Amino acid sequence: MTTIYWFSGTGNSLAMAREIAGTLDDVRLVPIASLGPAPVAVGGDFGVVCPVYFEGLPLIVREFLERIDASRCPYAFLVVTVGGFSGWAAEEGRNLLRRAGKELDAAFAVKMPDNYIAGLDMPKAAARDRLHARASLHAARMARDVAARTRRRGTSWGIPFGWLAYATLGRVFAHSCRGRDTRFVVTDACTRCGACARVCPVRNIELVDGRPRWHHRCEQCLACIHWCPVAAIQIRGRPTAKRGRYHHPDVSLEDIASQRG
Repeated sequence: MTTIYWFSGTGNSLAMAREIAGTLDDVRLVPIASLGPAPVAVGGDFGVVCPVYFEGLPLIVREFLERIDASRCPYAFLVVTVGGFSGWAAEEGRNLLRRAGKELDAAFAVKMPDNYIAGLDMPKAAARDRLHARASLHAARMARDVAARTRRRGTSWGIPFGWLAYATLGRVFAHSCRGRDTRFVVTDACTRCGACARVCPVRNIELVDGRPRWHHRCEQCLACIHWCPVAAIQIRGRPTAKRGRYHHPDVSLEDIASQRG
């Protein structure tokens, strides 16, 4: 059996995990957010599919890899979905897996629509469609490599450049990540539907009189912003009110909400 552990805020990584799983035999998909803080013994072939955040792995994924025992796994792979480039993510995953008793056999990076609304607007529909189509082709190639247990290093930008990007951006992000929700604000457009609380993978959002309140355990997946049906959540100091929202067309709000278990 192959187990694919996944984490996703707007659905890009879940869509990739599903596409890879769909062409392999005897696969199960396990959301990382459903596992809690306990140690995890991983058996059989396994992969991790997740986004890149500021040139590194999301904190929830990093902490998952820090508490697993993968010493008995024959084959391990990492797939990261990226809006720009993969930075240090593959090397970070490789280093964490070594500590878990397993060498990373293959690493892949897949270009998908960038959803970091704090920094940029969302791609137009035609550009999104092209990225989705290319990602599907890439998923088929990755699945063939995984089925054949191919070994791929997967650091297309080079280790020195990836490390520099991570050292200047990723470490700062990781240090401040969970408190960045203090910048989130809710406008009067809020309809008190509760979608934001449902999609938060780490239960960081409490509804108070129907409106979200964040509790500083944020992963910065921005699911609450992108899945709000009326775009009522903004980021203080950023022009997010003028920017579009995004989620993968093949992933539903319920799919994202279900990852908490």
